[in-house]
Amino acid sequence: MQLVCFDIDGTLVDSADIDGALYADAVRAVLNIELDTDWSRFENVSDSGILSELVERHLPPSRRETAAKAVQARFLSGTRAHFAANPHSITEVAGARALVETLLQSPEVAVCIATGGWKETATLKLRAIGLEPDRIAMATSSDAMRRTDIMRLAEWRATNGKPVTKRTYFGDGAWDQGAARELGYAFIGVGGAVDHHIVYPDLQDLDSILARLDLWDLLPRQSNRLPGQ
Repeated sequence: MQLVCFDIDGTLVDSADIDGALYADAVRAVLNIELDTDWSRFENVSDSGILSELVERHLPPSRRETAAKAVQARFLSGTRAHFAANPHSITEVAGARALVETLLQSPEVAVCIATGGWKETATLKLRAIGLEPDRIAMATSSDAMRRTDIMRLAEWRATNGKPVTKRTYFGDGAWDQGAARELGYAFIGVGGAVDHHIVYPDLQDLDSILARLDLWDLLPRQSNRLPGQ
């Protein structure tokens, strides 16, 4: 069995800028802190990881849990309100839905999502681009703070402990790349923000991506051949 795992923001869904702005707004409103959205400055680049670091830096222990819950609630309500008013502001990274749907067709491929976002916003974003979260094994920042822990849980949910011969993670950030390296996953970068030898601008080139994954049997019949044949 082969495992193919995806990040969401910047990988499947083009919403990272909006997401960051709404997160910063929630932090400002509740904690009165101007958030530096250079996420690489944080140890754990996930919604819960960043928030944990912020409250530990700025608040006494007695206030941290309550404040963190308030920030999360503000962020989730702000996200819902924004997307209700601007339904077209969540867009698919070109080719994302077709790639995921194609992979889901194969019984030899376990598909999962491992995202640093909270479950509620992850679900909202996937449904906005036509992917039903209940069909895909997923782990989120609601489950763990560390990206590697999120990925391990997503894999377990996707495979039910069955042996895996190859693992690949699609992501758009250096933290995605680092987590993949730490866990021994092959990594495929998406977009222009990650420095890697395998990077696609989006996910439209289905033939090339499936070939890269050695999934020749999923290629359309007319493309189901080795290059040069």
